[in-house]
Amino acid sequence: MDYEDYKAGKSESSFWFKGKRNLIFTILKKNLIKKNLKILSIGAGTGDELKILNKFGDVYVVDINKKALDLIPKNLYSVKKICNAIELPFEDKTFDLVVSFDVFEHIKEDYLATKEAYRVLKKDGILFFSVPAFQFLYSSHDRALGHNRRYSKKQLKSLLKSFKKIKLFYWNFFLFLPISFIRLIKKNSKPKVDDDRLNLFLDSLFFKLLKLENFFIFYELCPPFGISIFGVCKK
Repeated sequence: MDYEDYKAGKSESSFWFKGKRNLIFTILKKNLIKKNLKILSIGAGTGDELKILNKFGDVYVVDINKKALDLIPKNLYSVKKICNAIELPFEDKTFDLVVSFDVFEHIKEDYLATKEAYRVLKKDGILFFSVPAFQFLYSSHDRALGHNRRYSKKQLKSLLKSFKKIKLFYWNFFLFLPISFIRLIKKNSKPKVDDDRLNLFLDSLFFKLLKLENFFIFYELCPPFGISIFGVCKK
């Protein structure tokens, strides 16, 4: 979870974060042929995905925000470092898996961050990431979170051209219309993180929709558009 989301009072148990963690586990389970990996989480934030990553190996976490890193329980990482994603304090070809969920949009020089992720990956290593999709949805929510941009698949393919295999897919298709409607209404509003707190019925319903979407994605039935883009790239 982004530290700004945390400050805004968002909960890791909300449908959005539960659905995202379910997708992360689904994709890792499908794409990783072995466990006991050496894993780097770039921009780990408050670390809500780390329980999943620990199922696949030893996790190293980095973030530029010390306050966010201080919130991560010690049992969820092997190494923790405060650093900028464009200058990682690790040697070449160190990690089997690098993850970076909703991070690249925060970095002005995002090409340097992807270059660093490539550098620290071993041969045949995997970069697994997510970013917000569609620049026309850039709104007060993005400004509040410190986003520099939202992405298109074309932009990402250019950014990641060093990788020998790139797979990109949209996520959060079923909720695209209502979320987009809210974002467009608030496009020029004062920066403010979206409030996704719902009653139990709606939260449960939306989580089930995301799980259904994750099921389709697992079987390569990827949606034609969505609020986010996920990528799995092989070095």
